[in-house]
Amino acid sequence: MTATNGAKPVLLHAHLFKNAGTTLDWSLERSFGDRFCDHRGDADMRANPEYLANFLKRNPRLQALSSHWLPFPLPSVEGLRLVPLVILRDPIERILSVYEFERRQAVDHPGTRKARDGDLQSYVAWRLEKGTGPVVRNYQVRMMSGTYPGSGDEAQFDRAVALLNGLPAIGMVDRYRESAVMFEQTLKQDFPDLDLAFRRQNVRDSSDHRSSDERRAAVEEELGPLLQSVREANSLDIALYELACRRFETHWQGLKESDVLLDELDARCMKLGES
Repeated sequence: MTATNGAKPVLLHAHLFKNAGTTLDWSLERSFGDRFCDHRGDADMRANPEYLANFLKRNPRLQALSSHWLPFPLPSVEGLRLVPLVILRDPIERILSVYEFERRQAVDHPGTRKARDGDLQSYVAWRLEKGTGPVVRNYQVRMMSGTYPGSGDEAQFDRAVALLNGLPAIGMVDRYRESAVMFEQTLKQDFPDLDLAFRRQNVRDSSDHRSSDERRAAVEEELGPLLQSVREANSLDIALYELACRRFETHWQGLKESDVLLDELDARCMKLGES
C-alpha cells in the first residue's frame, strides 16, 4: 500500500481473470456510485507505468477503481493513499472456470476456438504449451508480481508474496462471504460507508453448492493424466494460494464477532435477491 499522511484513500481492485472480480465490482459500483470506475482501457494501463497515477490525478472524484491490469508495485500519487484489493482462487479449481468462460464467449480467438472445439483435457493440454498465454500456468503469481507474463519463476513468486504480505486483507473466492466481511471491517476507517453486499455475477451455475474441495476433486478427476503436469505448471500459484489461505484464516479468527458480521452481510444480500 502506498501511504501518505493525511492523504485521500482510493480503493484499487486488481480484477484477476476468473477470480470473482465481477461480483466485487458490482458491489463497488453499488457502494460508490459515480465515484467508482470500472477501468477497461487495458492497453493504456499496460503500456505506460505512469498511466494510473495520471488517470487518478485527472479524476479527483474517484474513490474506487477496478482494472484487470493494475501496475504492481502501485505508484506513489501525491495527495492519495492507494489501497489495493486482491481476491485469489484455488489454481486447480480455477482452470475449469477459465475453460467454461472461454467456451461461452462470442468473440473469436485461439482460446475460445480451442475451448469450444474440445473437452477440458484437450483445452488444458493446449494451454500448457508455451506460446498459448499463461492463463492456467502460475497466472496469479505472474499477475501479482507486476511483471506479467514473465517466466513464472521464483523471482515473480517473491514479488507476489511481497504484495500479498502488504495487502490490508486478502480475499478468497471459495470464502467470498467472509472475504466481503473482512474487506468491510479492515477498510472501514478509510471507507466507513463501504457496503459489499452482493448478487453473484458471471456465475456458471448458481445451483452448484459443492465445497471448493469437492469442486477441485472433480476438476482433478476430469484432468486425468494431465493432472501432474497441471500441478507442476502451477506449483508457484499453489504455494501462493496456500500462503494466502493461512493468512486469511489467521485474520478471520482474529476478527471480533465474525459470525454476527456474517449474518448481517447475509441479511443485506438477501434484500438484494442473493439466495
